[in-house]
Parts: sequence; structure tokens; C-alpha cells
Amino acid sequence: MRATSDIAAIAAMSNAEVRQAWERVHDAPAPAITPTLLARDLAHRAQLASAGGTDRRLERRLRELVDRYADAQASRSAAGPRLRAGTQLLREWGGQTHRVIVEPDGRFLYAGTHWRSLSAIARAITGARWSGPRFFGTTS
Repeated sequence: MRATSDIAAIAAMSNAEVRQAWERVHDAPAPAITPTLLARDLAHRAQLASAGGTDRRLERRLRELVDRYADAQASRSAAGPRLRAGTQLLREWGGQTHRVIVEPDGRFLYAGTHWRSLSAIARAITGARWSGPRFFGTTS
């Protein structure tokens, strides 16, 4: 019944205490997510600990899935064209020419504002959901 008392203790923690406990358990800064999710992770770990930990087959399967996901992400990023820093993208829309500059950190500069994605810029220009690379003609 140790997991039950651990979970009750987690439920009684303040948001700051949950973050501190999460950082102590993971030996890393807490991600910028709600303390409720951090508390759920802590409770799950308490349950696993009381049950003797995770099954080796489950750990192996999770590792395989993580590796497969990483491989898929790597091939996805390698498949598309890379825009070099300083590249300027021009698009005529609504009687205006819109200019976007690719920054060295992979972000984009448009209308004096830094953006993380071309799709967000295309949405700001058109007011509709667009694929940014398609809108700016960087993909087929």
C-alpha cells in the first residue's frame, strides 16, 4: 500500500513542490507543462516502484518505439529541402509582396517579427490554414 500513501502525498503537494519533486526524481529541469501532468508522472513512478518496476520486455519495446520514432523524424527532416540562413522567400498575395528571411537559428523573420514556422506566417498573411512550405513554393 506504499504507492497509495505516496500518491496521497503527491496530491497534497503545491505546484512548486511538485516541480521540485519532479526535478529531483528526473535530475533535470521540469518541462514547461502543467504541474498536474508532472504529478501524474510522479504518481505513475510510485505505482511502478511498488509493483517492482517495469517489465524488461516492456522496456525493450519502448526503446524500439523510441528508436523507430527517431529514425522517422531523421528521415522526414532529411527528405525536405533545407533553407539556408539568409534565404529570402517572396510571395505575392492580396496585391502585396510578402518577404520572409530565413534566420541562422532556423526561425523566420517576417514583418519585423520572428516566427517558428512558415505555416504560421502563411496563416497570418492569408487568414487560412496553409502549408507554409507549399505557400512559399519551397516544396512541390
